[in-house]
Amino acid sequence: MFAAALAVLSLTATMHARAQAGCLTSVEVQKVIASMPSSGDPDKADKKQGKENKKLRKEIIDMYEAQRKINDRVASDLRANQAVIPEANKLSHDNLIRLCSLIKENGWLTSDMLGSDGLAAVTTMVVNNRDYAAQRELLPVLIEAAKRALVPNATVASMIDAIRTAGGSPQIFGTQATMRSDAIYIYPLADPDRVEEWRRNYGLSSLAYQIRELEWTYGLPVLKMRSPGKKQKGDAKTDIAALGITDDEKDAVVVETRLVSLNVRVLNKDLSPTVNLDLSKQNFVVAENGVKQDVSFFSSSEKPFDLVLLLDFSGSTREKQGLIKKAAQRFVTAARPQDRIAVVAFATGTITVCDLTGDKEVLQQKIKDIDLDGDSPVWDSLNYTFQNIIDKESSGRRSSVVFMTDGVDSGRGMAFADLLDVAQKHDTTIFPVALNVEGYRYDNGLWGRVSRAAHSYLSMLAEETGGQLYEVRDLKDLNGAYDQVINDLSRVYSLGYEPKNDSRDGDWRDLTVTVVGSHSGLVARTRRGYYAK
Repeated sequence: MFAAALAVLSLTATMHARAQAGCLTSVEVQKVIASMPSSGDPDKADKKQGKENKKLRKEIIDMYEAQRKINDRVASDLRANQAVIPEANKLSHDNLIRLCSLIKENGWLTSDMLGSDGLAAVTTMVVNNRDYAAQRELLPVLIEAAKRALVPNATVASMIDAIRTAGGSPQIFGTQATMRSDAIYIYPLADPDRVEEWRRNYGLSSLAYQIRELEWTYGLPVLKMRSPGKKQKGDAKTDIAALGITDDEKDAVVVETRLVSLNVRVLNKDLSPTVNLDLSKQNFVVAENGVKQDVSFFSSSEKPFDLVLLLDFSGSTREKQGLIKKAAQRFVTAARPQDRIAVVAFATGTITVCDLTGDKEVLQQKIKDIDLDGDSPVWDSLNYTFQNIIDKESSGRRSSVVFMTDGVDSGRGMAFADLLDVAQKHDTTIFPVALNVEGYRYDNGLWGRVSRAAHSYLSMLAEETGGQLYEVRDLKDLNGAYDQVINDLSRVYSLGYEPKNDSRDGDWRDLTVTVVGSHSGLVARTRRGYYAK
């Protein structure tokens, strides 16, 4: 893995992890642990009687430098240096096996023996390695060293995640990610509900903070890989117990049946709006993981919607807020009489301007009175909308969020990857209206990359929830975008089914909806799937 111990990032390549053991036996592990200094003052914990071993230090530093140089060469141009990767993997493997021999000969390698840089070289070569069988044999030694304040807890967390991901198991702490051409992907988590607690226990920053650091460092979207579904209790529990992390869990409440509800937009083949449709339940085929389902609930496009108008009033829109208000008021005027509307606005904070109501005069006045300015907590504001409007006021009703923003999040709270998890738990269709889409296209600097990543996030939100992204090159185009959203919502059908696979295993279920019969040329759009929990 071409990364620092905590940088969590590997570069996608043809990298075959070695599964060779032969580092330390269980007896040798205990001997090494017995050679460690006793725990105590962290400033003195790695002090041990003995002189500096200059020869040993030089050998280790030379090993580290050789490994660093070849890894840097690969990382500098992954595609051009594919042929070098096997050589880099062999060198890191050979270095780790040599380190095992040195540890056997000398006992625990201390900073007195090697110097602080020599000890750092040892932990880096141990953690950033693909010989996960040898790593696992060394793991009890590293865990004990962390307990005695000889190595940072974070080093052990990163190592155990590296071992698990290399072996195909979900990681515990979320420290491991991989870079691809389009995005950075966090490897699957053993238990997403507990990861923040475990990170705190091991002295790691929040996963959201880590994700934001990656976003701003590389200017790429950062996403979570699909969960493997069933929480991998077996070896995960073993690793968790070895780390001294509590894993107390309450029994889950099992729901006997669950109706999966879908909002389905119907479009022409070229994705243009349809007209004068009169579709019935028989015109739709729903499949879950490729298995046809029996549709038990159907409602026509005339069923009312709860619409939330989410408005960006951050500093970047300061000079355009008058136009934003007028466009929002026009949206309220054009909305269908059977639909309820709520308005949420955000700048440094997020506020409910108006709760769900059908009173258009009240909505118009509330929008007129908005007075906000400040930062741009984009994903916090959408999460606020789910918690305070969708969950509290719109339960059991069709819902949609019309989300006007440039997508560049300057908040310190929720990361997009976590917001996407929230969106996937709801059947709420999201229509992002992207502002300033021309401003980033030709900017090759960091801001341009960050803006393009933000635009990608908005597109993903629309795709994941069955909505559509509308690009606004000028604020005057807002009226047209809002008109299209209202037209879209008038062509949304509601379907429901009870899954034939009724297990609550946490697996991701892919959803597809197809229009059949005399209207088979039409395209159906809905959310991409859900987690069966």
